[in-house]
Amino acid sequence: MRLSSEKRNKLIGVGILTVGVLGLIWYFIIGAQEAKLRDIAAQTRDCTKQRQDIRSAIGSATKIEADYDTATQKLASIEQEIATGDLYSWFYNTIKNFKASYHVDIPDFSNVEEGDTTLLYKFPYKQVKITISGTAYFNDFGHFVADFENRYPHMRIENVSLQPVTGGEREADREKLSFKMDIIALVNESAVVDKK
Repeated sequence: MRLSSEKRNKLIGVGILTVGVLGLIWYFIIGAQEAKLRDIAAQTRDCTKQRQDIRSAIGSATKIEADYDTATQKLASIEQEIATGDLYSWFYNTIKNFKASYHVDIPDFSNVEEGDTTLLYKFPYKQVKITISGTAYFNDFGHFVADFENRYPHMRIENVSLQPVTGGEREADREKLSFKMDIIALVNESAVVDKK
């Protein structure tokens, strides 16, 4: 069956028009829907990631809380050791008890100086300082200082001065060093205020 050229042109026109309408429908309706679906899929991925982050944060909250509790207990334990009461007696007894296992002679203790902490700004503790001096062999002194600072994290040693001992009676005494140093300790502000 053969179509006339006029019918054939109309049929081709209808076909082209149909394809054009279908293309426009695809572009404006289906394409827009696909774009919305892509946006929704991206939002879903973002929400899923946020949910995973929140779950992770909730899961780590127990670890953070446990770390906080451990740090609080450690701080409470250290605060039980910080200076209280008569600060000179506290320093004297603390140093005397600590030096018992070291070959360090510490006969001189200065008066205790009180003041604001120079460690950190607005730190909730005051600081007290005492200057001590004595004699020891170099290795004994080094062990004493290292162990002292490790044992008492709320204290620090500053301004260490070492001099050879002069006029020792024995040969071994000539190998000793004379030392002078400041020991700074943290105290609760209430301990300094209560004392005054």
